[in-house]
Amino acid sequence: MGFAGTFAIVAVRHRDEEKGMRRLGFVLTVCAWLMALVSASAAASVRSFANAQAIKWRGSIVQVDAVMPYYQRNGYNGIWTSNQGLSRRGKELIDVLSDAWLDGLEPLDYIGGLPADPGKLRGDELAGLELFLSYGATRFARDLYGGRTTPAVSEPDIVIPRKKLDTIALIGSMEKNGPLTVIERLRPPHEQYQALRKALVRTPDPIAQRRIIVNMERWRWLPRDLGKNHVFVNTAAFLMYVRSNGQDIDRRKVIVGQKYHRTPMFSDNIQYSEFNPTWTVTPAIAGNEILPKLRQDPAYLEKRGYDLYASWQSDAPRMSARQIDWSSVSGSHFPYRIVQPAGPENALGQVKFLFPNKFNVYLHDTANRNLFDQSDRALSHGCIRVSKPMEFAQILYRLDNNPALGKLNAIVASRQTKGVNFQRPIPVHLTYFTTWVKDGKVQVFSDVYGRDKLIADLLFGRV
Repeated sequence: MGFAGTFAIVAVRHRDEEKGMRRLGFVLTVCAWLMALVSASAAASVRSFANAQAIKWRGSIVQVDAVMPYYQRNGYNGIWTSNQGLSRRGKELIDVLSDAWLDGLEPLDYIGGLPADPGKLRGDELAGLELFLSYGATRFARDLYGGRTTPAVSEPDIVIPRKKLDTIALIGSMEKNGPLTVIERLRPPHEQYQALRKALVRTPDPIAQRRIIVNMERWRWLPRDLGKNHVFVNTAAFLMYVRSNGQDIDRRKVIVGQKYHRTPMFSDNIQYSEFNPTWTVTPAIAGNEILPKLRQDPAYLEKRGYDLYASWQSDAPRMSARQIDWSSVSGSHFPYRIVQPAGPENALGQVKFLFPNKFNVYLHDTANRNLFDQSDRALSHGCIRVSKPMEFAQILYRLDNNPALGKLNAIVASRQTKGVNFQRPIPVHLTYFTTWVKDGKVQVFSDVYGRDKLIADLLFGRV
């Protein structure tokens, strides 16, 4: 075959290859167009909910306003779903929400109404599933992170702000890192929470399970970081701990408020201590308890060494109780200030530890130290009386590396009232836990204030 014949064959082959490439290009273009069409159809079905506050999906009301901004930023593409049904992230999320019971939460609160085979849904049903799962994910994350119930639960003596989550950042992190990883990060890091979580799985008794769940809820309320050094009062157990670097370095008995003078629940910082303190009688105690005694005996205050002042103003003059017609004084608006001077009989003893708060509660010594021998120590008007408070003071000032540490005994011996600041305020947490795990065993304390019942009613659907 000559050169011309060879050239002719090559030319034919070249034309055939060009036709083949054009056909392949056409096929690829059609496939891409079809894929884009399907994707656009799915995206459009989510976009149609862009301005909705909520949607109704398979009988469930799904709030979408909080999560929709994330979808808007990401072209309305699904996280939990794809055009073929559930995505890998979606399957993982359903598994995570199904295990909510391991944290004492009800899975049906987050995926109740989910069909048996959600992966078969398509079109608008699939778009609804996407939003349904995002709604469940954000609610579970919120409940696990900060509690399912509001900490105050209608009780004015519980002041714990509810933790908040950034919904957009949450969904973004779940898409990037996976819902399991994110949920594990949101779970309370406290040792007792983890111990209660394990105990819940091992406990077959439904009553004990509910008690554990109620106390797990309280851990979700607390700050995630309690402080490198902190004071932790468990009112229900009548105990107080000092913790440093994750370890208990001190444990001692405390006396807490009576049933009708309940010690509140909140977190704060101990700012300073006052040694050889005076005690200013609160208006409630003056009006309810001291006034009836003054009506019987106007010399009552004088006999006990109390000082009476003409008003609650700091510059009010002292006066004699014998000058007053106590029968005309109102107990609900007691106008006089009563102060017990520092001394061995002072109700606050040698020292009080202050973290100024609206309840006017604090930690303090007591003149009635024999009361620590009682098993039921709900005996005060709300403040926390501390056993061996000078030992406690030494521990706190040592943790603070405070130069006043070596002078504390001398300050007390002077019998002069003196405040000593902490260089770094020490976090203090007034808590209420009726279930505690020690050495792997579950301890149960009396629900002295009846707080468990209200939380249980909220968690288990009676309210």
